Amino acid sequence: GMKVEIEPFDLLFRELKVLGSFLNPFTHARAAQLIASGAIEIDRLISRQVSLEDAPDVIANPPAPGEVKVLVVPG
Repeated sequence: GMKVEIEPFDLLFRELKVLGSFLNPFTHARAAQLIASGAIEIDRLISRQVSLEDAPDVIANPPAPGEVKVLVVPG
């Protein structure tokens, strides 16, 4: 695992929540195959695309109403 630093004050003052997630290695590979084959249409999930330079601003602000996923496109 990897250790990360968290400022308890930020959790309290900014009312942040720390959420964990689980990645099942057996379903992840299958999902990637389905996406690569075109069996799952992911374009409808992408609400907008932003540059790598704009990514910090997007992460720092709440999503727009109805926004599902934001795709960061480097370069």
